[in-house]
Amino acid sequence: MNDLTVELSTPTGRVFTAVASSIDLHTQEGTIHITSRDASHLNMTHATKITFQTGEVPRAFMLENAVAGLNGNCFTVLAERIRQVEV
Repeated sequence: MNDLTVELSTPTGRVFTAVASSIDLHTQEGTIHITSRDASHLNMTHATKITFQTGEVPRAFMLENAVAGLNGNCFTVLAERIRQVEV
C-alpha cells in the first residue's frame, strides 16, 4: 500500500508535511476516513480538524477556515490558521 503525503499550509506558507498511512478529516457534517486505497477524490471539503498516523506517532491539527482536497496520493489542506493539538 502506498502512503499519503499530507501537506498543511496557510497563506504565509507550509506549516507541516508528513507521510501518513491514513487520515481522518473532521468536518461540520462528520468524519471522513481516507486511505491511499480510496478510489474517489475528495475535493475542496470544508474541514475543522485533521488527524493522521505518521509511523507510530498520531498527529492532530485544528483548522480554521480550511478546505482540503486529495489529488493522487497528496492530501492538501489550506487554512487561515493551523495549530497542533493533543491526540
